[in-house]
Amino acid sequence: MILILSNSGDLSTELVMDWLNVYNHPFIRINSQDFVDKSCFVSLSPPQLIIDEQVVPAQEINAIWYRRFGGFTNSSFFTDHRTQLTQQAINQLQAEFYSFTKGFTSLFQKQYWLTHPKSVAVNKLEMLNLAQQCGLDIPLSYLISTRNQLLKILNTTAVISKSVYEPFFMETNRGLYTMYTKDISREEAQKLPTSFYPSLIQEKIEKEYELRIFYLEGEFYSMAIFSQQDEKTQVDFRRYNQEKPNRNVPYVLPEKLKGQLHQLMQKIDLNCGSLDVIKSIDGKYYFLEVNPVGQFGMTSSPCNYDLHQKVAKHLINKDLTYGKVYQ
Repeated sequence: MILILSNSGDLSTELVMDWLNVYNHPFIRINSQDFVDKSCFVSLSPPQLIIDEQVVPAQEINAIWYRRFGGFTNSSFFTDHRTQLTQQAINQLQAEFYSFTKGFTSLFQKQYWLTHPKSVAVNKLEMLNLAQQCGLDIPLSYLISTRNQLLKILNTTAVISKSVYEPFFMETNRGLYTMYTKDISREEAQKLPTSFYPSLIQEKIEKEYELRIFYLEGEFYSMAIFSQQDEKTQVDFRRYNQEKPNRNVPYVLPEKLKGQLHQLMQKIDLNCGSLDVIKSIDGKYYFLEVNPVGQFGMTSSPCNYDLHQKVAKHLINKDLTYGKVYQ
């Protein structure tokens, strides 16, 4: 049996489940919010997991897909109690939530994991350093906190600024705000305060196109995004132009690049994830980052890769294989 760990409303989870139903293969899905929005019982000895009166038969689970798991503030519990909670209490409950949603996974130590929770805490700066060790080119990268440091870098190269962690989404009564990659001009830099919060600054690579690559156990499914042809998406393709979308096409990676990316994924112990790479106008490939739980539907649909079906078949194969090993 397959266990799927996800968040409510995740479309990729739903589409993979559709294929599991087509193949009539047994699975159970648990959303992280179920732990607070429904009744739950977890026992470490003997191993037992019950969610909303549904017993999860740990001894029958052979393959686990860690799709997305987390999000205390998306739970009904948080919504219902938000006005009664101080920010300090919210922070504590988020930490508690994170700990027990991660901790119960110790029930499944011998099973196959497609993306293990211990490998999802990806640090961008560490990843860039590891990428270099695997022979990948990366943009010149700096962590700075003063205007003078920024102006000094601008003397030698154009730069962009991006989040060190995940892009921040903040909802207010005036709308939703998020962080995008942004180029920084000298004029803008001169208007900054003399010191500011430590920020990631990178060399701006003049790109021919961007690559979004879905990696699944050594296999690569790549898509070229011609974002530079639209002023709105030149710096960050996530600034989608819905009226005139970027051209997206299947892409065959060079064998050398595949080898380097595969080595990186093995080094960080990730068997699944979405990688971002830039092909520059000088012909080089620059590694940007890897998202362990990145959306792969955006790559699957334009390129006809049928990735949701491939993920389902992969999980079924691992479930059957590991079931034989541990029977």
